[in-house]
Amino acid sequence: MNDNFKKQIENMEDLVEIGNMISESTELRERVAKYAKKPIDNQFEKEGHPIQMNFSKKGDTIYLLGEYRKHLRDRSSIMEILYDAISQNLVTSAHTLEKSGLFCGLIEACSVKKLGFDITGDAEMSDKDFLFRDKNSALLVSVSADKEGKFVDFFYNNAIPLTLLGHVTKGELRMDDTSFGFISDYIS
Repeated sequence: MNDNFKKQIENMEDLVEIGNMISESTELRERVAKYAKKPIDNQFEKEGHPIQMNFSKKGDTIYLLGEYRKHLRDRSSIMEILYDAISQNLVTSAHTLEKSGLFCGLIEACSVKKLGFDITGDAEMSDKDFLFRDKNSALLVSVSADKEGKFVDFFYNNAIPLTLLGHVTKGELRMDDTSFGFISDYIS
């Protein structure tokens, strides 16, 4: 998000209003259009581990991998473990959140196949910070139900922080009891 956009959000408290403002973002629409043409996060392609950044189907589980409450500069150990998981087909999608924050990252991951999400917030931080803070060093990943047990065991055995967010839905965007509308509101 650009600095002007960040300043506007800073003074807003209504999450749905912030979501509506983001739905008008030219920057987000440009990134969504880019991912529609090539749905691979540049970070993974650069490192030689291309994986789709978009969610693939309703019912997949969404996780945050790594630290999301504070920004970490060095994620190399987490990335190496993630690359191992990708090579073992434990991960369906992966997307970095450094530049966009969780909410925009979720929109980007939903946009390609016009899916949605239903996630739970974090009781230890404000919903606004959880969704819209752009200094987020965590990785957004999705996992199919048949691989979830192996996925969780793999990351716990490698001592990588893992946070269950929720699941992929047909098209509505929800966190807790709040609806942010439908993916079509953000990509059309």
